[in-house]
Amino acid sequence: MKTINDYQIAHFDIGPAFAPHFKETKYSFPINSQNLSKVENLKELDIITLKSTSKVDADVLKAMPALKAIISRTVGANHVDLENCQKLNISVWHIPDYGAFAIAEHVFALLLSQTRKIIKTSQLTQKGIFDWEDGQGYTLKNKTLGIIGVGKTGKETAKIAAGFQMKVLGYDIYHDEQFAKSVKLRYVILDELLQNSDVISINIPLLKQTHHLIDENCIKKMKDKVILINVSRGEIIDTKALVNNLKKFRYIGLDVLEGEDKFDLHDPLISKLVKSENVCLTPHIAFFTDLTTEEIAKISYSNIENFINGKTENRLV
Repeated sequence: MKTINDYQIAHFDIGPAFAPHFKETKYSFPINSQNLSKVENLKELDIITLKSTSKVDADVLKAMPALKAIISRTVGANHVDLENCQKLNISVWHIPDYGAFAIAEHVFALLLSQTRKIIKTSQLTQKGIFDWEDGQGYTLKNKTLGIIGVGKTGKETAKIAAGFQMKVLGYDIYHDEQFAKSVKLRYVILDELLQNSDVISINIPLLKQTHHLIDENCIKKMKDKVILINVSRGEIIDTKALVNNLKKFRYIGLDVLEGEDKFDLHDPLISKLVKSENVCLTPHIAFFTDLTTEEIAKISYSNIENFINGKTENRLV
């Protein structure tokens, strides 16, 4: 029986925090068509692990004829051409949950940093202005939080919201009534959630059906001065529609951006987002904590073992 030592393995997009947890060949850059020439033994690689900044398309797959398994160190796998992988008999694995609690914590980090004016007053204090007059906050108690996608992360978000004594609405194809009862969440259709939420948190994967789900039409249905938080995938929001309606929102908190792999401050849409006082942007770090780093590495190796031993747990293709 083969063991992990019998396979040529490479890990991509491995930064300093992850490096101690991975033993085989490590690259700090993502795998994509532009970086193929930087990869040693490219044609001999059997297994690769990667994150969402990689783009495994037809060109990458063609350049790696020995590839047998792709281990995505992420929940979503929209950065991998699953259809082509299936045709080429390349199995694809993901991590369904390495710490939904951490992503949910970041929902409230983005939320509180703005509702309690943490960033603004901290910057004023650093300038020598110790004055509470500009620091009036926006209370979360009794406000309505609408969660789009009541999966693992959505549920953790709802648990935290209950602690803040918020009312919680949820939109999802699947209804977990037992969970809903435990946190007093009420499932509603999307339009009702948009129309009645003071805060909206996006917690769904990027699929064909969810691409630009939050568009001009959805934004118009939201309350004036609503708060919008996105910790899932940037492409779920139509960036142009969002920028065109910045004044609609009390605050916007984004951990993800549409086309974030090509982040450029010279892009007029990105520039307007970054410069807007009611927008807080973080660079896709909701997943990234001390606990999740260890868990991601642990499950990645578990998925490699699943591939070697013919087990299907966490397998997408």
